[in-house]
Amino acid sequence: MKRLVVKYELLNLRREKLLLLLFAASSLFAVLAFYNGYRFSQNQALAVTAAQQEQQTANNTIRQGLAERQARQGPLNWWDDKHDLRGQAFYLMVNYATKAPLPTAAIAIGQADIQPYFFRMLVTEKQHVLHQYDYTHPLALLLGQLDLAFVIIYLLPLLLIGACFNALSEEKQSGQLRIMMLQGISPATLVAAQILVRAGAVMVPFLLISNLCLWLFSPGITFISLLIFSLLVLLYTGFWLALTAWVISLGKNAANNAARLVTAWLGLVIVVPAVLNILIMTLNPSPSRLVYVDQMRSHTDKVNQQAAQTLANFFQDHPELAKTGTATNDYATSKIAKILAVEQAMQPFDDAFVKVLHKQNQQAGWLKHLSPATLLHAALIDLAGNGQLRHQAFMQEVQQHHQKLQTYFASRIALAAQNGDFAPCSGCNARVTLADASDIPVFSSQASLLPIPYGAMLMLVLLIVLLTFASTKALSKMHQGQSQTVLV
Repeated sequence: MKRLVVKYELLNLRREKLLLLLFAASSLFAVLAFYNGYRFSQNQALAVTAAQQEQQTANNTIRQGLAERQARQGPLNWWDDKHDLRGQAFYLMVNYATKAPLPTAAIAIGQADIQPYFFRMLVTEKQHVLHQYDYTHPLALLLGQLDLAFVIIYLLPLLLIGACFNALSEEKQSGQLRIMMLQGISPATLVAAQILVRAGAVMVPFLLISNLCLWLFSPGITFISLLIFSLLVLLYTGFWLALTAWVISLGKNAANNAARLVTAWLGLVIVVPAVLNILIMTLNPSPSRLVYVDQMRSHTDKVNQQAAQTLANFFQDHPELAKTGTATNDYATSKIAKILAVEQAMQPFDDAFVKVLHKQNQQAGWLKHLSPATLLHAALIDLAGNGQLRHQAFMQEVQQHHQKLQTYFASRIALAAQNGDFAPCSGCNARVTLADASDIPVFSSQASLLPIPYGAMLMLVLLIVLLTFASTKALSKMHQGQSQTVLV
């Protein structure tokens, strides 16, 4: 009997040409969304590869040009000298910290379009290094990016609602429901068959095309990642189908069902996330960026005015770099001392931003459970590697790498100054202090995928169970009422 119901529903969809329309719309969304996300991730991957190649080329140039530099007799400014530690540290060094996109990056762009994913490293204040931005057109940021996550969260529910809102309504209004009940078909069975068939026309092509594209065009993607992606999509779909079934079980007409479901979509997908974002930002306002910049300038001026005291404090903190009887107050050492002093003075302001960001992320982690849309969005961007937690881990690694570079150049510049390498004689070029750049610290990232989002999956399963139970109970009452009418 169930097969007959499914066959009947397929014939209806085919007669109304809805089946082909659903297939076409779902397939088109899958292709366009994947292409856009894939193109974005490829552009990032190309930028990361170009940065790494540029760094390798610069290191090879230093190694190959050593003999020419040693034989040079003419004047050479140290800030133009690739074989001078000072020139490399402050101006010429090609050293990048990069965050390569994961194989799953095409699933969800998230905030990757505004979060920096590579940094050109120099020995300067870390604030100047970390606050680099790749400027993007504001309209593109306002509209957002069309990716698989956007289609899944925003568009697929609308397709499902449009396909399923009138399930059971036509049969009930035309009187066919009573005839079907005489043949042993319950309203619950009919609703389940109609919704599953119509949802299959939407979800089967979408999942097949998206998974196939990810598998073919994302080298390195694992079966586990595809399985998690598919499970999340199916559970989110299951929530909307269960919600649709519950609305239909209330026994209203098709127009009423459509109005309720669209209102639910607006509330859960648009209103609730917006309210949560406003609430989090209101409860945890970020410190003023203008005040931060003003403090940065103020502390920089103060450090420059107290250069001698700053240098003395530097050697007090780094006694291994201070040797008696030698000239250690050269320009480069003084510059490094000033950089460290400004960083130390700005640390409380940096900590204030980090503290606020931590609170915002913590509250977002709690409040995301208020809407399936925010729950799924967080899970998908984490799966794609474009979530906030992975980016924060990357930023911490960048700061650690910056500190390693400062330590490396500070010790070697101080030693070179003590040995007189920067001023071997009056009018002479500085000696070669960097013969090979291979020992300069190289950035390495350990940031990886987050654990499987069991919490999000469990929450979606719970919502599906509750809505299914409520709709089954309501449809059972409808069955009893219709049975009595039929018997009469």
